[in-house]
Amino acid sequence: MMEAGRVVVKRRDGITGAVMKGWIFGTAARGVEAAFTAGWSLGEVAYTVRKPGGLLRDPYREAVLGDIETGGLYREFPGEERELAVRSDGWIRTPNPYPYIGDHPADDIVAHMLRHRRSRKRHLLVMCHCYGLPVPRLMERIFSLDALGEFDVVYNIMNKHYAGSFGAWPGFGLVSPRLSQVIEVMRSSIVGLRSLIRSLRATWGYETISLLGYSIGGQLSLHVANSMPLDRLVAYCPVTHFHRTFESLGLMPHMVHGIEGVVKAVRSNYEPTDLHVLDPLMPSRTLQLPARDLLVIVQKHDMMVPPDHVEPVRDRYPEAEWYEFGGTHTFPDDRKLLAAVLQRKLGELVR
Repeated sequence: MMEAGRVVVKRRDGITGAVMKGWIFGTAARGVEAAFTAGWSLGEVAYTVRKPGGLLRDPYREAVLGDIETGGLYREFPGEERELAVRSDGWIRTPNPYPYIGDHPADDIVAHMLRHRRSRKRHLLVMCHCYGLPVPRLMERIFSLDALGEFDVVYNIMNKHYAGSFGAWPGFGLVSPRLSQVIEVMRSSIVGLRSLIRSLRATWGYETISLLGYSIGGQLSLHVANSMPLDRLVAYCPVTHFHRTFESLGLMPHMVHGIEGVVKAVRSNYEPTDLHVLDPLMPSRTLQLPARDLLVIVQKHDMMVPPDHVEPVRDRYPEAEWYEFGGTHTFPDDRKLLAAVLQRKLGELVR
């Protein structure tokens, strides 16, 4: 049904037992997400305290922000397009062309080719995961990617989320009081994903390129869609404002202002507004594809990226297709229906 310009997907089975089962599942799912985000927020604080240097100084802030002001967040770098080699198990690993300004080790581009078809017309879907879950087969199951028979499917693992780049959990350290490092990690992730797509096209000659971004992967996908042409973009529960999402997750609402107060007391150049540069919906940025080719999917009971956090996408691109399901961030309400919506939107490319 339609509500205020969006498609709201509701169950109509009318069976009391099924409704009760759905309520129990939904309550349990929200409890799991609440516990997960609480643990994540405590873990990030512990990770930060373990490296107190980030609290005391950010020597690269002016250089990083100055470079973006001069060349733009989406500045291109040499070597973004190259021939790719895929290992026999489907994994791809190649140096990321982004050169860090700060004292951060160079990143790799890491991806896994889940599905490689040899159809007459070549279509590519690149999937970008949510925070902390760089698990190709899990993402494939959630979105039923194996049913996309006309598409090669490649799974991109963003920076700080692959082996050798994190501590206790994939992604820890992406959030840091040294905001220049946060900005550079995200910028390197954008360059790496853009380079991966260009290199896949150069290697196999794809005729259409589609991107599916989930959560923080959704923000990454919006950035890439701002900086290169695509044929389809599916943003699933996408992060639109990095700092807003960070300060509302788990226990962060009770901790973030105290943490920021401490950092401001010991460092003069700490400005949380620096993270605004990571907003993919800034007026100066626009999608390099028609808004009608953008599909946005949200979950009504999402505790990590609530639907109102995603509203800025609809405000900016009212022509985009918009679906609201009744699930949570990591537990979709109806995976079959979710897969059907996704397959219909992507299927338009192969007809």
